[in-house]
Amino acid sequence: MQRSAVWWFSLLLLATLPAFWPTYFAAPPFKGEFMHVHLHGIAMFAWVVLLVAQAGLIRTGRRPLHRALGKVSYGLMPVIVASTLLFAHYRLRQGPPSGEVLYYFYVQLSLLAVFAIGYVIAMVHKGEPPLHMRYMAGSSLMLVDPVLARLLYNFFKVEPPLQQQLTYAVVTSILGALWWRDRGTRLARPYATMLAIFLLAVAPTFFITQAPWWRDFALAYARLPLP
Repeated sequence: MQRSAVWWFSLLLLATLPAFWPTYFAAPPFKGEFMHVHLHGIAMFAWVVLLVAQAGLIRTGRRPLHRALGKVSYGLMPVIVASTLLFAHYRLRQGPPSGEVLYYFYVQLSLLAVFAIGYVIAMVHKGEPPLHMRYMAGSSLMLVDPVLARLLYNFFKVEPPLQQQLTYAVVTSILGALWWRDRGTRLARPYATMLAIFLLAVAPTFFITQAPWWRDFALAYARLPLP
């Protein structure tokens, strides 16, 4: 994967254009919503660009530059976490949350949690490049859902819950295939770990949003005095 990662991340970057074109890139300017819409969008797009750049540097053997550029993630990751939480809070404040809003609220939080946990583990293993790279790849696979889900809707009008059933199946298949490739070695551990965390986090997606306590939690979150 080390050699081909740059092409897969480049494909993910290109896919963001048709995925977000109708609702973001081609949409009318969002007035007064920079923190909640544009900051989140810019931070996530910057992360994918960073992935492409970092994978390219590894492919070409420029590891010192890779390590130097990687420090950008120390500032970018907190912005992604904060902007995602603020964006979720903004959506919940628009009125009594519908079933759809509650559903996507869980999708956002669960994928953000897996993304952030994978990143932290990757940083713990930054002194072990093979493990670090695999945890970063596993973490970044959480970006497949928001991109693929929108492509499925934009081009095929696929809606939830089938949307997430398909996107989660794709992520599970990729992590499973990567684990299978490295099975029998310690390099399989990152993929097994990320797969387990991912499945535990997203499994409740299809029933938790019907629970009264989840609605109560969402309402309590919406009442927080966040900007």
